[in-house]
Amino acid sequence: MSDDAPRLTLRKNQDRRVRGGHPWIFSNEIADLEDGAEDGGLVDVTDVRGAYLGRAYLNRHSLIAARVLTRRRETIDAAFFVRRFERAKRLREGLLPGARALRLVFGESDQVPGLVVDAYGDVLVAQILTLGIERREEMVREALERVFAPRGCVRAADTPLRALEGLPLERGVWWGDVPDHAGVEIEGFRVEVDLVSGQKTGLFLDQRVNRRQAETRAAGRRVLDAFCYQGEWSLHAARGGAREVVALDRSGPALEALRRNAERNGVADRIRTVAGDAFEVLREWERAGERFGLVVLDPPALVKSRRHLAAGARAYRELNRAAMRLLDEEGTLITCSCSHHLDDPLFQQVLIEAARAAHRPFRIAEWSGAAPDHPRLLAVPETHYLKCAVLQAI
Repeated sequence: MSDDAPRLTLRKNQDRRVRGGHPWIFSNEIADLEDGAEDGGLVDVTDVRGAYLGRAYLNRHSLIAARVLTRRRETIDAAFFVRRFERAKRLREGLLPGARALRLVFGESDQVPGLVVDAYGDVLVAQILTLGIERREEMVREALERVFAPRGCVRAADTPLRALEGLPLERGVWWGDVPDHAGVEIEGFRVEVDLVSGQKTGLFLDQRVNRRQAETRAAGRRVLDAFCYQGEWSLHAARGGAREVVALDRSGPALEALRRNAERNGVADRIRTVAGDAFEVLREWERAGERFGLVVLDPPALVKSRRHLAAGARAYRELNRAAMRLLDEEGTLITCSCSHHLDDPLFQQVLIEAARAAHRPFRIAEWSGAAPDHPRLLAVPETHYLKCAVLQAI
């Protein structure tokens, strides 16, 4: 048993969510905090009667003031993180055996809140999101090296979530031999990853399974891949037999990487890139009468916080309305949202309203979420952030 940490006592009736398995404690749920508690340090969480609920790290500068690491009275050291990572590794080996590009550690879902780790071959990219993990980064590094034995790791500490924790934004090689770019295989394609300067951890691995939906529906069709980034949806559509894929993104470097990926995989003759803002371009093409048999919408999160929910929902509605108007008869729309504030019922309502405005009925062919290496926790709805709806115009 480890030494006790300063006690954090919850207000009356504020223990239910934690007892149910959710690791977050908000600042307005705290009744008392013992002397000696430090931001970034550990606290022992109890209910108002003194019953032990778990051990958490603290940050009073964040709305989420504490995050539970364990329900036990155990020492939080390198060995603790080794146990967590070994369990995460066993899960992935069973779900995606042999995969070389995958998510190894998914924050709360692997009981390591504030840490996300992806693997690209023998190189890792680690997102350190919170003060509590940043204070323990040497423990984390030691455990990553012991469990996964990478040749190097990128420290991707540049997400805006760090600003909410009072942390600086930075990105660079953490340790070892890390190339600026690496080639990895995912879903049978050889693609490049911008490890040091790319978005988030380099690729969007959570869509790996959903992209198969584009491949199975692309044969003989003209396909639009909006917000295409480096083109993995486009690659699937081309491999599925699309007669043309139009890949749209506002990022010049992303489109350059897409063209290299298309060449690398032998489908460059069927993929055409277009640079521009998807909202504006879709409206222009709608007015011009452009048509596609398959449209893929995979935008970045348009709802950054709950207070932006209404504006974000309007943006999703307009984007989907324009995409629906671009579809051929019996065309298919694959539309996604990675905004966890926009839950499944609300996303479905947004799509209903978009279809009404587009004057087109649709059937739901498929409704799914993130790939299995991004597991969901029963008690943590925030881990179910990705929605992917496959809709057929009728």
